[in-house]
Amino acid sequence: MPIEIKECDGGIGLIIESRGRVTDQEISDSLESHLTHNREKFETCRYILLDHSELSKVDVSDEAAEYFSGLLADISSVYPDCIVAMVAYVSYGAGVDTVDRISRMRELFIDRSCWEALLFRTKPQAVRWIRGKVKENFGVDGLTFS
Repeated sequence: MPIEIKECDGGIGLIIESRGRVTDQEISDSLESHLTHNREKFETCRYILLDHSELSKVDVSDEAAEYFSGLLADISSVYPDCIVAMVAYVSYGAGVDTVDRISRMRELFIDRSCWEALLFRTKPQAVRWIRGKVKENFGVDGLTFS
């Protein structure tokens, strides 16, 4: 499956990983099955790690990107305290359209979301930032991301 969503650290963390080629329908299916029908999980969620480091192609229309960012913005307005790190490093072999699409989706997400969010080139950088922000904001230490 190109998109995997898993809860971590006893439910205070959420990792969303995408790899390979991702389409509108795959994102829609993942969001609807894991997030939109279970918004209560965001009551305890303190961090989200969006890991797109293994993403090679994004087949998502502008309309779908708007829709997805709207869903996440809606959830973030109800549960605004979450920390979000996005890992989006696109290899040199990726096409310009993939780079543009990831950039557009990132801009929509960060601009519309109420969550404190930053973009990182590597997962270790994102993990360090999340650990620091979750400790600072919520007093939670020792995150394992598992």
